Amino acid sequence: MAVKLSRFQGSIVILCCGVAFSFGALTFRYLEEANEWQYLFVRGLSAALVSILIILGMGRNPFRSVIEAGSAQIVAGLVMGGLFTLYIVALSRVTAAFVLLVQSTSPFYAAIFARFFLKESLTRDTGIAMSVSLIGVIVMVGGGLESGDPLGIILSVVLSIALGGYTVLVRSSPARDPGVPTVVGGSASALVAGLMAGFGPGLEMSGNDVFMAFIGGGILIGAFTPFWNYAHRFVPSADISLLLISEIVAAPLWVWIWVDETPRTETLIGGAICLIAVIWLTLRSSKEEDHKFERLEQTRALHVGAVPSLFRTRKDRNKFGNG
Repeated sequence: MAVKLSRFQGSIVILCCGVAFSFGALTFRYLEEANEWQYLFVRGLSAALVSILIILGMGRNPFRSVIEAGSAQIVAGLVMGGLFTLYIVALSRVTAAFVLLVQSTSPFYAAIFARFFLKESLTRDTGIAMSVSLIGVIVMVGGGLESGDPLGIILSVVLSIALGGYTVLVRSSPARDPGVPTVVGGSASALVAGLMAGFGPGLEMSGNDVFMAFIGGGILIGAFTPFWNYAHRFVPSADISLLLISEIVAAPLWVWIWVDETPRTETLIGGAICLIAVIWLTLRSSKEEDHKFERLEQTRALHVGAVPSLFRTRKDRNKFGNG
């Protein structure tokens, strides 16, 4: 039986998944010789395999799950595969700072798509948090926006739009098995990366590089993305993309701790601004749910107390009327 989450609980799940995804930068940094296509091949393949194992562990047929998922989930999976590839290719052409800055605009695209396709309205709290987070990201990467080639800029924009669209696709028709988009996306990414690697150095990789790619795909994506997809059912699209900014904030911290790359002061200040905005939005959603629950309980109490009173009034009326 599916577990129903509150909006606050769903927000916490997405926030934790964003932190988990942020470790992916470390796995890429610890590669010895593998290029981006070799890394993408193993990462995509392992993500798909782990998601298949999760579906099997739930006693379901993964192939039937994919067939029954619906066209929106299949397209979402293909978009996910594109996200895997776009991010790495964009990084090879423009600075990471520029990619992160453009990626931080994905909540705005998610809000636009959700408004048109899901009829979801943008709340004032979400709008405030989005604006503050964007300011935080600008502070984070403001000193590292060196120029890049036009294709890299275009790919970064497409990446942000695709990320916003992915959240709307998953919310539009939630699959019975939330691992389906990961199966489709990982398989598609592995297929494309395998073909590209075949035209270059091939698929031969060191044990260290295979292990790093497996951690980045099988563990961080294959194991966590189904939870992320499942939480889409309970959280508005714009909030989902906004909460994923936790990935942007956490990634430099892990590099600082394990690779000993000291982040700039601007990175720490901007990250703190983003984190405060995301935490504030999460707490506001919890408080909003508490208010709704209180109003519901008051309404129930009113009805429960009103019914006996109503009957007593009618009884009294009949009594006095008959007297």
